[in-house]
Amino acid sequence: MVREEPIRIADRLEGTLRVPDEAPRAIVVIAHPLPTHGGTMRNPVVAAIARACASRGAYALRFNFRGVGESAGEWSDGREEWRDVADAVAHARGLAPRLPLGACGYSFGAVMTLRWIEQGGRADALALVGLPLRSVRQAPGGGGHRAASEASVAPPPVPERTFVVAAEHDQFGTAAELRAAYPTARVALVGGVDHFFVGKRDEVGRLVADELARSFR
Repeated sequence: MVREEPIRIADRLEGTLRVPDEAPRAIVVIAHPLPTHGGTMRNPVVAAIARACASRGAYALRFNFRGVGESAGEWSDGREEWRDVADAVAHARGLAPRLPLGACGYSFGAVMTLRWIEQGGRADALALVGLPLRSVRQAPGGGGHRAASEASVAPPPVPERTFVVAAEHDQFGTAAELRAAYPTARVALVGGVDHFFVGKRDEVGRLVADELARSFR
């Protein structure tokens, strides 16, 4: 059976490693949404991605950003959290140095993953979910989620051919807006939902896991 193992990353970040029930073929690091509004590695979209990746034979490593859960440190308003992604990726490479590595982030986690890449980070495959084009401010249907500052969520450039999963009615960047903003990205549409993907989270997980599995062949 698939199992979860608690881990400690760089002696400061809380994490969990989902281990598939077959010989692992890859390892995927998944970054969670905005910590100041309840985002943790237990977020249901993040959890769905981890389950789907493990079902496709990949380790799935989730972690809490600094100051979240049992992770040490303090929230930096998005200035330094990309370093947490870097530490999680380094830990993943140490666990499985011979396996291809995928990086995935949801919402704020997608932005921090892009900032890590901007700082020289490298992954064998990249998937972004709910990448915000606008700051995460109070919006209709937003479930009470208020925004971080613009600096916290403004996305960096997206590498060519990046795989992006977008909600049809996302308050912070629809699929159509993402396609217009990033014409070289490959945008997969999840219909009928907003930024939180309620009712379609397993679909998000399958889209990400299938894309990463294709990249690892």
